[in-house]
Amino acid sequence: MTKIIFIVCDGLGDRPIPEFKSKTPLEAAKTPNLDFLAKNGITGTLNTTWHDKKPESDTAHLLLFGYDLNRYYTGRGPFEVAGLDMKTQPGDICFRTNVATIDENLKIIDRRAGRINNTAEFAKLFNNSVNNKVKFLLKKGTAYRLGLIMRGKKLSANITQNDPKKVGVKVLKVKAQDNKPETKFTADVLNSFLKIAHEKLKNLPSNKKRVKQGKFPANYFLVRGAGIYPKIPSFEKKYGLKAVCIAGAGLYKGIGKILGMFTPGVQGATGLPDSNLKAKVKKVFSLYKNYGFFFVHFKAADSLGEDGNFKDKKRFIEKIDRAIKPFLSLKKAILVITSDHSTPCELKTHSTDPIPILIYNKKIKADKVNKFSEKECANGKLGHFKASLLIPKILSFFNT
Repeated sequence: MTKIIFIVCDGLGDRPIPEFKSKTPLEAAKTPNLDFLAKNGITGTLNTTWHDKKPESDTAHLLLFGYDLNRYYTGRGPFEVAGLDMKTQPGDICFRTNVATIDENLKIIDRRAGRINNTAEFAKLFNNSVNNKVKFLLKKGTAYRLGLIMRGKKLSANITQNDPKKVGVKVLKVKAQDNKPETKFTADVLNSFLKIAHEKLKNLPSNKKRVKQGKFPANYFLVRGAGIYPKIPSFEKKYGLKAVCIAGAGLYKGIGKILGMFTPGVQGATGLPDSNLKAKVKKVFSLYKNYGFFFVHFKAADSLGEDGNFKDKKRFIEKIDRAIKPFLSLKKAILVITSDHSTPCELKTHSTDPIPILIYNKKIKADKVNKFSEKECANGKLGHFKASLLIPKILSFFNT
């Protein structure tokens, strides 16, 4: 069976940057290996929108893997906590959590507390705390993130988030989205916990020290993606392929685990710009004989786009290009390289812009595209299509 190496470069796409002479970071980057694959493969663009909203990383990945979100998606939280190896029980409500910075009026100054890189102190402070007979379980995630679980009787995931996803506005109050008593109870207990946590966080010696150093204090929890653990068929059951997930950040490892993919640890895989991408590639080769599908995730182009850091986004794309070079030596493998969404530096958030994709195999009849970029791939043989069609398209095209 032909092997499929499926590389997702998170937040890869962008828009023209004046400092790059109106080129995107991908167009401006030196990418000889990606360009070789595009020139000798087939290209196109795809979209990962759901309900006509801008793509989120969790829903976009599930669409890339061909899963019906209306049937299987229960919220982002379960994927976050699964990626952190947090054990869940029936009835648990799971959340994706940021430590953030707010002022005395509850107005958000920074949604990531200056991209603080370690949340272990905060997880330890609140893990196993109890509020109104509901236990709160927390675990550090990548950089400024945490996994959070609410555990108790008669809880509901049908609540809103407190994160407005903007700075300069007040945090939101968590609200029930139906009239059920358990939903109102869940919202009230969570609001109470967040208020208590804020008081403790702002008085931490470490946060007072950060203020003296001119840094943003990590004084608030932004929670979103409330959900219960989903019942979802494994990738192998769906497609007949034993799959591996190779990622550094918790969300993507969580997606792999929930889809039944083997998710090994990779030394130096951080999910940050310093992530050891070559180690991820080596991990593919070490497992190559035993699996048919390799999901390889490269994260940092997304976070750099969210920071508006177009120079380092270009550099990270070049880092990806160098890292994937060993894959070009594989004679039978199908290489698929795409993204989950665009993250334009001018917007500092995700967008609905089309996402470039290339598919390469030595036996493939190439189209006329010579460079891997947003603009060039729009002229490719694959055309523009929905992400949910991608895996079936690959399997059908190559008859694996």
